[in-house]
Amino acid sequence: MNKTARRETMLNGAISLLASKGLEGMTHRAVDEISSLPQGSTSYYFSKKTDLLIAAADHLAKLLEKDCDELQVGFADKVAQNGMDAAVAYVADELASYADSSRHLFLARMELTLAAARRDDLSGVGDKLTAAARRPIAFFLKLISDGKDDVPIETCAGLIDGIALMYATGQGPKPSTEQVSAIFRSVL
Repeated sequence: MNKTARRETMLNGAISLLASKGLEGMTHRAVDEISSLPQGSTSYYFSKKTDLLIAAADHLAKLLEKDCDELQVGFADKVAQNGMDAAVAYVADELASYADSSRHLFLARMELTLAAARRDDLSGVGDKLTAAARRPIAFFLKLISDGKDDVPIETCAGLIDGIALMYATGQGPKPSTEQVSAIFRSVL
């Protein structure tokens, strides 16, 4: 395994641990174990836990951005083939199913965002992750609102995050396409 692949494996392992065990459960040794790497591998790449957390946050932001890019392509295809209403339904369905398929990314984002709110050494991590996660919502709201400047993106993103958080933590039902579509319609 080359250095780039090894580093990515470690960062994916760190994200998985953040989602399943939280900040305290994500240690260098645990990352080595979950990544099936020799003990000490993660410490070699990231000497301090803070360095590992920042790198994991950067990697997570890139994963969220990649997902956003894929949604944008799908949205454009739906608009071209079936019109705006079908495209909005597509986005709502994708965001609702994302609650299951990427639950670990959501939980890791929440864990890192909370840690950043409490720790000076993680300054900026929460803002970076929030921006990456809200990018698709902002993109779609601007498209479906005909470019209006006063679209309440933060309100919409907050509602979707809240519904997803309740589901991810076992406190609420899985977000539905109808819920997400209703949020889009209500804020426009």
